[in-house]
Amino acid sequence: MTTTGVSVGQDLSRFWDKVDKSGTCLAWKGCTVRGGYGHFSILGKMKYAHRVAYELTVQAIPEGLEIDHACFNRACVNPAHLRTTTRKQNLENLKARGGSASGIRGVYWSKRDKKWEAQMTHNGVIHWLGYFQTASEAERVVVAKRLELYTHNDLDKVMAENLAERNEV
Repeated sequence: MTTTGVSVGQDLSRFWDKVDKSGTCLAWKGCTVRGGYGHFSILGKMKYAHRVAYELTVQAIPEGLEIDHACFNRACVNPAHLRTTTRKQNLENLKARGGSASGIRGVYWSKRDKKWEAQMTHNGVIHWLGYFQTASEAERVVVAKRLELYTHNDLDKVMAENLAERNEV
């Protein structure tokens, strides 16, 4: 028995019937909750669909760990896109928040200084990285700092590769 209550011999065709298998992400088509996470009833209890998928195909989720969607798609139940992480690691692998003026995580427009400001947080400490004339300059600095401090920031690794290809490093 795993933490989701899924046992090896249990018939779970009902679970996989609620999955769109046509893309790289295996998209959950069943019930969802706020935030877009899939929900699935198993043994009379509602469970997150991505957690059920992970435990069905990979292993039991160790106590205190979360499941991170490496693909950033909360509806995805593809085990290849899921990994166990601590809360801190899961928070490292985020996109910029919706409504961000820059669209870049950690880069903000300072109305007072009329410049782009770069900052990031690690272990509860805010690292202020300075003001910049362009958002891309601020992005370069904040990405470099996160690469230095974070362990699970897949987006920054890709961003650093893209910046290197454009000779912006």
